[in-house]
Amino acid sequence: MADQAELMGMFNNLVTNKSPVTLYNTYRGLPFNYSADILKFEAGMLSTRVHRHQAVSMTQEGCTHLQNRTFREVIRANVDDIDYRMMQATLCEFTPAGDSIGKRMATRVQPSDSIEAEVSDGRRWVKGRIADISLGGLCFLTLTTSINSLSLGLERDVSIDFIPPGHASVVRFDAVITNVREQEGSYLHRLGLRLHPNPDIQPLMKKYIVKQQQVIMNELEQACAFLCHDFDL
Repeated sequence: MADQAELMGMFNNLVTNKSPVTLYNTYRGLPFNYSADILKFEAGMLSTRVHRHQAVSMTQEGCTHLQNRTFREVIRANVDDIDYRMMQATLCEFTPAGDSIGKRMATRVQPSDSIEAEVSDGRRWVKGRIADISLGGLCFLTLTTSINSLSLGLERDVSIDFIPPGHASVVRFDAVITNVREQEGSYLHRLGLRLHPNPDIQPLMKKYIVKQQQVIMNELEQACAFLCHDFDL
């Protein structure tokens, strides 16, 4: 990644040219990518203006991702401070983040209530829960010591059973594993699954996702009101 001198040049050029960056965050699965003006870059700290939705999302995640056409790649930054009165964020510790951030097309939502699920490699089942879900994919979390003994590598075919919200019985989806992550120092594994279409369930899933989007947006607005209640925004 660029050193501090190069970063200073990059960010100061954006200030001089009044060129904003795009900030990427998610709040319970919903993506936010508002434009943000850069105010200054000093002593390794970057100050930007932020939208209230972005500010709450950044507070929750503790980081954000910056993109500008002049950058070679997306830049990840930690959040040092959020000033809700001025709607400004102070960012630090910049690292490369590739170029895939912000390209997810399907909206995913985090369920309000736990959705238990089981994933199978055709030989054994692993129990867990769904962390977020879209029409075409989902994230499955599991605590297990046996993940390495199962055929749960990238691009492997699996099946997943769960009861979709609003449905009375268990539904099985065929799926393909798109990513596998293990939380360091724990047995928590995170599997990304691409779901094969299930025409019988798609309308129900779509209805749930639209409804859950509104639930999450209402929650976000409440968080904004709580954090910014003393300020005229």
